[in-house]
Amino acid sequence: MNIHQTLPRTDCTHFAKCGERSIAYCRRYGARECLSCRLVKRKPKNRVTVDGIERKRCTHCGKVLPLHRFYDRTVVRNGKSYHLKTSWCRICMSSSQCKRNKRKLTRENLPSLNTKQ
Repeated sequence: MNIHQTLPRTDCTHFAKCGERSIAYCRRYGARECLSCRLVKRKPKNRVTVDGIERKRCTHCGKVLPLHRFYDRTVVRNGKSYHLKTSWCRICMSSSQCKRNKRKLTRENLPSLNTKQ
């Protein structure tokens, strides 16, 4: 059973800008209940702004690249769609797909060892 908590927990150390509710509460219910408070959004850990251009770190190669070097991705959770960028850059994604396709082709072209003719 879910119970709405009107008062923040006593051990809560991070509050929203209004100072009345916790950040977690505002992230979850902010748009519906807390109209005076602006919703506090998380900043992605792997993003960096350099010279006014937002960049992202590729988790595969480790390079920091502009956002247009990453594929767009849509994730649907609980009926809500989120528009994201992939964690690997386009170069890493295409090279891994190329290796995978080559591996698939070699498997298909090899004669099966179990069949006797």
